[in-house]
Amino acid sequence: MTTAEQRKAFGEALRRALDAARMSGRGLARELGLAPASVSKWLRGKTTPPPETVARVERCLSVSPGTLSRPLGYVLVNERSDHGSSSVAEAVNSDQSLGPRERAVLLAVYRELVRQYGAAHGDSIEPEG
Repeated sequence: MTTAEQRKAFGEALRRALDAARMSGRGLARELGLAPASVSKWLRGKTTPPPETVARVERCLSVSPGTLSRPLGYVLVNERSDHGSSSVAEAVNSDQSLGPRERAVLLAVYRELVRQYGAAHGDSIEPEG
């Protein structure tokens, strides 16, 4: 579930991406095969699309992966990463519902789990972030 702040941030990021692509909300809806009302709701921060649709929007608008998904707190899976630690750190840091203390606790727990996993499997994995 996204917060009002995340929906607003997504709508603003989407507006910037549309402007940069010189595309209207209706044009994006047409490209995605969706109702223009859906895109309008995204732009106004009323609703947000599911992660797979956000990825399609990013591709359609030729923006970098994460440009629109990060404001929603969606995790990007880095296919070249062995353990995805940067994606976890990015997700924790982009979640606006968490305060600084909660972020620090989650990242500390994650780093410890990665350290323990590496020790148990004979690896020396050090998480990023």
